[in-house]
Amino acid sequence: MSNRINTLIGYRPGKLGRGALLGTAGLVMRALIQACYLMILSRWLGASGYGLFAGCVALAVLGAPLANWGSSLLLTRYIAQDRGRSRAMWATAITQTVVVGSLLALVVLGLSTWVLQETLPLAPMLLLALSELILLPMAWAAASQCYALERGGTSAVVVCLVPLGRAMVVVACLLLGLAGTPDVVAIAHFAGSVVGCAAIFIVMARLDGWPKWHERLPLGVATRQGTAYALSSVASTSYQEVDKVLMLQLLGAAVAGPYTVAFRVVSIFLMPISALVSATLPRLIAQHGNIQAPRTFRVLVLVASAYGLLAGVVILLSRSFIPRLFGADYGQVADLLLLLAPWPLFCALRQCWAAKLTAMNGQATRSMLEILGFLLVVLLNLMLLPHVGAQASAISLLLTEVVVLIGVLIFVERK
Repeated sequence: MSNRINTLIGYRPGKLGRGALLGTAGLVMRALIQACYLMILSRWLGASGYGLFAGCVALAVLGAPLANWGSSLLLTRYIAQDRGRSRAMWATAITQTVVVGSLLALVVLGLSTWVLQETLPLAPMLLLALSELILLPMAWAAASQCYALERGGTSAVVVCLVPLGRAMVVVACLLLGLAGTPDVVAIAHFAGSVVGCAAIFIVMARLDGWPKWHERLPLGVATRQGTAYALSSVASTSYQEVDKVLMLQLLGAAVAGPYTVAFRVVSIFLMPISALVSATLPRLIAQHGNIQAPRTFRVLVLVASAYGLLAGVVILLSRSFIPRLFGADYGQVADLLLLLAPWPLFCALRQCWAAKLTAMNGQATRSMLEILGFLLVVLLNLMLLPHVGAQASAISLLLTEVVVLIGVLIFVERK
């Protein structure tokens, strides 16, 4: 049977397939850890407290893709061409993340202080900004290096360490009897991020050695080369996060809390798709113009879309049960899950074709399309949130995914 499938799709699983499976297993484990973290925080803080905390985290996450200024994808491209550059590119990614992430943290603090009405005090907000703009981006850069080296098992470990550190520290706070306030959770969130990031550095040193600082790309060169990747990453991620910031300001924390829970639950189902695309992208880049490339891409689309469809069905079947895990304050989650159920399929298709566009040296075009997607989701939320409520954000997200997917398909076919 497996031979017939291999003949049908023209693909025989090898090192790439094993790496993708291991990377997916890591993100599944990460998803389970994040699900536990989500349940603990949502119950500990309540809908309003969690809505405030989640909205502030979302503000920081808006800038997170800019934090390493595209060095994660630069790392992938350089290592795909020359594996001997891996330690130098790891040093490049760390430097970019510290420099750019620090600047972005100052921007987030400025927005939180002078623009937003509902937000955390300055000190907890600073800790959240450091967690999301420096510590977590380093983890994703490390995972990109593992994928580029086709070390799926190590990537599976790396992607779990920061969420695991956060969950362990929050559980410790609960056992110590600390009050469940957004300020306390922000401190625990930061402490757990530090623990996880320290563990990542140890793992990467054992895998490939310590960073080669003297061989890293100059800051100006890395910044220039990473600009297209950074703009694309911030656009593709921000249009999934900006709705929570807008909802917190326009509708309040009590509305933002249940929507964020529904969004995070569905996001957990998307993690295997991200692992599959991340594991395949270095191979697509290396095979660009090669006869093997269409086979690899065909398998990617087939597997990702089948999983996205299955994930949507699972969300629909479990939508009445999931809200019970989070408590009485989250009754609206079931209706929001119904609206968000198609998202895994749309997201899977968009990520696959966007990866192909990147492999075809169309990163600038991809960036343009995803920036337009970000602007579209902001416009739709501003128009619909005051009239429709939290459902407006789910509708806006789905419409934006479809529009960006159509745009990517048009440009891929033109190339």
